[in-house]
Amino acid sequence: MKLLQAAQLTGYRRRKDRTVSLTFTTQEILDISPIDQMATDESGGILYFRADDQMKFNQAEVEELDAIELDLYDQPKSQSQRLRNVLYKVWEQDGEGEFKEYYRHQTERIIEHFKSKLDADT
Repeated sequence: MKLLQAAQLTGYRRRKDRTVSLTFTTQEILDISPIDQMATDESGGILYFRADDQMKFNQAEVEELDAIELDLYDQPKSQSQRLRNVLYKVWEQDGEGEFKEYYRHQTERIIEHFKSKLDADT
């Protein structure tokens, strides 16, 4: 589904997981079918917001937006989010200490592992 609509940013909320929830309001009633409404409930996409008086997109902007390839449909989480979630599950099984310290220690191990490969190549 593709939706191209003039809108105003009317609110935002910071969430516990460090993401931001944005609220946009349109001035026109959107003609979206119930099937398309269901498809947008949990879908990922691109949000392009331009705050200026010109409320229309030019053809070049539309083509540029359409050309962006999204892997959000295949993987809704970023690689770093996936790594953090996996480390959390491992931490839950081990159950030692606080997750914050465990995460810091494990990611530092990963970083040092790859840094050592850089040192070995030089």
